[in-house]
Amino acid sequence: MNTRFSKFSPRIIVAAVALSLGLAATAFAMSPRGAEQCGAGMHASRMDHGMKGMSRLHDDLKLDAKQEALWKEAEKAGQDNRSTLRDRFSKQREETLSMIDKPGADLRAVLKRMDELRAEGQKQHQADRDRWLTVYDSLNAEQKEKARLFFKSKLEGKDRHNQRGAGRG
Repeated sequence: MNTRFSKFSPRIIVAAVALSLGLAATAFAMSPRGAEQCGAGMHASRMDHGMKGMSRLHDDLKLDAKQEALWKEAEKAGQDNRSTLRDRFSKQREETLSMIDKPGADLRAVLKRMDELRAEGQKQHQADRDRWLTVYDSLNAEQKEKARLFFKSKLEGKDRHNQRGAGRG
């Protein structure tokens, strides 16, 4: 079967997916649906845990000066984007509630504004992911293997967590 991803090695695909998981989780948690499903305290706890994990990976990789600069740039840009999006989503939520509160509100206009913000968030997510892939590309083979194993353990842990949660419904 020939797919559009066949030209990439499995390692690169796994790393790309894993690197974007943290950002995707952040975007989901900041979305209106995600905010309903996981409270602010739970989200903060997950982010703290995720950041500690990335900190451990950072220490394990023993980055050189160029790699360290790329890491710091990706980390700072991601934090800035998350902060900006969090503020924008909060403002949008207030505006949406205000619009819907009025009799005869145009739901089409409300949804259009929500879609625009979601698209903007997706663009920022792509930019963040591309920065982290630049960090990944700068790693040597040994460092890439450490990153692969780190993200593999994260994905396996997520699977175990999801399996435990599946029996609760």
